[in-house]
This record gives sequence, structure tokens and C-alpha cells, in this order.
Amino acid sequence: MSIRTIARAAAALALLPALCLPARAAFEDLGFGARVPGMGDAFTGVADDLSSVYYNPAGLANLERPKAMASHAIFYSGLSDGSNLGLSSLAFAAPVSSGRGGTIGGLWQQFSLSGVYYEKTAQVAWGYSFDKRSRYEKFSVGASLKYLSHGFSRLGETYNAVESGVLQNGNTDPVLAGANSKSALDADVGGLYRLTRRWTLGAAVLNAMSSNVAFSGGDKDAVPRRLRFGASFKSLWLLLAADARMQKGPDGKNDKQLVFAAEKIFPSLDKGDLGVRASLGVGDREFRQATAGLSYKIQKIQLDYGFSLPLGTVKETAGNHKVALTYHFGSATQSELAEAELLDQYKRLREAKDYKSPRETASLNDPRLADVKALVLKEDYYSANKLLLEKANDLLPDSSVVGLTKRLSTVAAFYPSLAVEGRKKYRWEQLLSAGIRDFLNGADQRAMKELAYAQSLDQQDSALSNLLDRVGEIARVTPDRVPSDFSRGWAEYKITESDELYAKKRYSEALRKLDEMLELEPDNLLGLKKSGSCNYMLGSYARAAYEWQRAAALETDPLEKAKLTKMIDEARLKQGKAADWQPPAGPAAGVAEEKTETKAEKDAREIEKLYQTGADYYAKGEYGRAADAFRKILTIDPQNGQARKALERIIRLSR
Repeated sequence: MSIRTIARAAAALALLPALCLPARAAFEDLGFGARVPGMGDAFTGVADDLSSVYYNPAGLANLERPKAMASHAIFYSGLSDGSNLGLSSLAFAAPVSSGRGGTIGGLWQQFSLSGVYYEKTAQVAWGYSFDKRSRYEKFSVGASLKYLSHGFSRLGETYNAVESGVLQNGNTDPVLAGANSKSALDADVGGLYRLTRRWTLGAAVLNAMSSNVAFSGGDKDAVPRRLRFGASFKSLWLLLAADARMQKGPDGKNDKQLVFAAEKIFPSLDKGDLGVRASLGVGDREFRQATAGLSYKIQKIQLDYGFSLPLGTVKETAGNHKVALTYHFGSATQSELAEAELLDQYKRLREAKDYKSPRETASLNDPRLADVKALVLKEDYYSANKLLLEKANDLLPDSSVVGLTKRLSTVAAFYPSLAVEGRKKYRWEQLLSAGIRDFLNGADQRAMKELAYAQSLDQQDSALSNLLDRVGEIARVTPDRVPSDFSRGWAEYKITESDELYAKKRYSEALRKLDEMLELEPDNLLGLKKSGSCNYMLGSYARAAYEWQRAAALETDPLEKAKLTKMIDEARLKQGKAADWQPPAGPAAGVAEEKTETKAEKDAREIEKLYQTGADYYAKGEYGRAADAFRKILTIDPQNGQARKALERIIRLSR
């Protein structure tokens, strides 16, 4: 064996304990910080904190305020040879122009082996989320540039080389006496896709340039390129994640790993938040690993600890230990304020011995809440919430009051006040006020429509967007958001959706979209016309004539008004009425016409509406509600054969 071979073998043996797999190239993936290592580094599809600068730079765009982190790791503690393997890190990130210009971050870390070998990495990264009005609103992208440097110290063997594999000959070793440091540039790229509000997909290519960091110019020691794909599910205080990884092994084959992780936060209003996390990983070359971690956060400071243990590889070790300290600059975000308000309510509830978790919400019409209601009507939600909290001790354990405090505190966290003096409110402000009012009164479905409508008219207001999500969580109603590339608002979007369904001859679904819109915009001329057309195609001629009648009262174009008159006549004729029936002359005429209807006519119109409602529920698989609608028809008309057959069909399906 030559001297060169012995020297390289000695270097490989010295570095072997630092790796959980057989010897590889320099700059192996040693992780960063302590939170993510506690999750087995399954962070590609999560990327929601400062650690994104290392794992997936696209995640930097999720940071809402500046953060700094310092961490230290000890690898394979307790090795019999006394090796000291450590990794020290520093990182910082801050949004640019309140996030509109993305987020920039920096990282420095150094790995060392008992003062014999070191690796240093300096990294600058940038992450960006596309504007909510863009067609790419669900995407975030990021990239980083890295400066890699490593080297070793010249020991006694450098000038007293081994000869014939056994004896030292006193000569200088040509390899160890050569270059003892090497630097190179490399880069990372990454992306995130928000599949839904809770699900996120991620991908990253680390060390994309696979730079050569060999000490000798004639050798090849490429930094391994790493491919990562991840997915995550995130609710308020729970996170589930999975990562799939691939990189080239020492024999040239691609090594694959799969890691599953979970994280749970136990929040506290005044004692800080406790977090626990763990993961399991498997892969090629008998890779098996278990990790666990803890965290404690109070105010702006967060302390994390991560532990990992390779299974079946390195023996006689107490595992890897990592500790990190993070500082959050600036004031709390709106989401954090809302969470704090919710926790405040839960704290009060725990003090009530007989309290049971409720769904209902106390009415603001309760005489005990008269002064709270007065503040709500003035849209001074901060003062209303403060007053309600003061009253809560006397009102508990009334669970419905707790439901109201939860709702009011959420609103106050995002909009302490909506009072406007000296000017008329914009349309989005009117809808926001109406949505909050209905939300506080427990009319959740209507509130979600109004808030979604408001958000569609002012998509740049992050507070409104976050409030919409939080209200959806409390009400358990999915926000009906308008795509960011649709700039004409929620009402127009519903009409567009209806048009698409109408073109596919799905008239019932098209009508449902129009009904949602007309609930908030009852005098929308285009919506009334299209609603009449849908009803006509469904055979609901009385309602078709009624909707066209309302549209005719609003129409100012004589030609369009004449067309509507003919359409109304045709619908009335189909219904069996006189063809010379005249449309109403004004908006109030619809009421007058309804008053002159006979009971039979009213019953016929009600039966048509109930039948349509039942058919809609039946199509959605909501058989119980469909059956209720058909039973109501039989209450009005016991001889109605269609309703009876439909009800019998549902009963058979339900058995």
C-alpha cells in the first residue's frame, strides 16, 4: 500500500464517526438548528421558519417578521476514541418591504472534528411568494448562494510519513504536506405549492452545482447533490410532515430515504408554549433513524432541543444532541394576536368548574349584554371584547357566552374598530361590517359569504384574508375565496361560475351559484336575468317569471325591457296563465303582485321551490335534507306523485 493510499485511508477513518452512513464526500447533510432535526429534517414541505434558509429557501417567504437563531450540535457523543464532533450555526432573516420584496436570509455554520478537520459554510438566501392577485398566488420560490470551505491541520504524521504501511520513515508525506484547505461556490433552489389552506407541497435541490472540493487539483471530491420532496399538513397547533430524499451514494448508486414526522404545540397564555416533535426514517444502506425534540417559547424567545439516534450503524454512542435559541424581532403578527385572544378565553373556561365545551353562541340581544351590544353596533370591537371579558366571570359557566367571547376576541384581534367618520364606507367595508355582525350573531354561512365578498374586493388586505381563514376555522365553514387572478369581485365570480355550469346544462348547480350571489346582491340585474333562465330550463316557470319580473323593474334599456316582457309572457303561458300578463312597473310591484296571488298560486310556487331544493340536496348526497324538502311538499299537497316517488326512492337508499 502506498503512502498516499495510507494517508487517505487515515483521513477517511478519522471522519467516519461523523457520518451515519459509510464514508462519503465532504459537506454531508448535518442539519441546521434544533427544531427541524427533532423532526428528522422532514422540512421540505413545511418550511415555515428561519430554518428554511438551509432546507428550502422558498419557505423564507413565510416569515412575517425578522428572526435570528444561534445553535450548537454535538454528534455521536460518548464515542470510545474521544472524538469531539461539533457544529455551530448562526442565522438571520428579515422580510423586505414588509414581505412585498420577498425575504432575505443569511447563514453561517462551522463543523469541526477535534481540531483536526473543519467545514465552514456561508450562505445568502432569498424567498418570494407571488402576489395574491397573480395566477401563481399559491407558489413560493427561493434560491441561495453558498460559499463552502474546508481544511485540516497538519499533524506529526505530515513530516514523519509511514513507510511500507508499518514504519515511520522521517520523511515528509507529499499528500498531507500539500494543500490543506479548499473553497468552492454552490447553490440551492426550492419551491412550495399551497395545495389547500392546510396542505403544502415542497421540493428542493441542494448543492445544485455539485462543486468539487478536493484538496488536490487532480482529484475529484464533489459535494453530493441532494433532491428532496416533501408534503405537510398544518392546523393551528398540529403539524404532520413527510420527506422523500435522494442523493448519490459512494458507489455511484442513488440512495433513497423516507422520513415521517409530527409536531404538537401545547399553548399557554402566560406560561409560554411547549412543543413536542418526533420522527422515524428508513432508507437504503440500512438507514434507520429515530428523532425527538422539545421546544419552549415565551414572548419573543424560543429554545429548541433535538435528539437523533442512528439505529444499527454507529455503536456505543449516546446519539446526536442539538440546541438552538431563536429571537423574534418586532411586534406579534395578527395571527399570533388572534391565538393569544383565543387562549385567553380558554384560560377563563378552565377556571369554570362546570363548563362544557359548546358550539352555540350567546345572543347580543341578551339583556345582560346590552352595553356590549351597544359597543358592537358602534363597531368598537376592542372595547366590546374588553367589556365582555369583564362580564364573563359573572356569566360563566354559560357556555354560549364563551362562544361569543371566542368570536368577539377573534374579530378584535384583527379589527379593533371599524368606525368611519366623515365619509361613506367603501363597498368592501360595508361587507366586512355585515360579515362581522352576522358572525357575532351566529349566522355563519351568510357571514362567510360576506367576508369572502369583502376580501375579493380588497385582496391586498392581509388582515382581512387572515380573518376570513380564522372565522372559517371557528365556524367550520370553508372560505369561498375568489381566485386572485379574478379582479371583478365575488358577485361577478359567482355569475361566471354559473355561466360555466349553465353551458354544461347543469342548471340546478348554476342556479345555486346565482342564489348565493342574490342573497347578498338581491338587485343584481344580470343575476336576476340568469336566475330566470335557469329556472325556466328547470321547468320552474312561476319562479322564472318572478325573477324576470324583478329584472324588468330594474332594466333601463327599452329593448332589453321588451325582451324580458316577452320572456315573462312565455313563462306565464307555460304555467297556464294569461298571455297578456304585464310586468311590474317598479321594484315594489313584485310585492304587490305576490299579495294578489291566490293560495293555490302561492302553493304551486312554494312546491316548485321545495322540489328544486330537494333535488339539489339529493344530487349532493344529503338525503336527509332532501327527504325533509319532499315531506314539506306532501304537507302542502298530499297527492303530489313526484314528491311521493322521490321520498320513497330516498327511503330505499337509506336502508
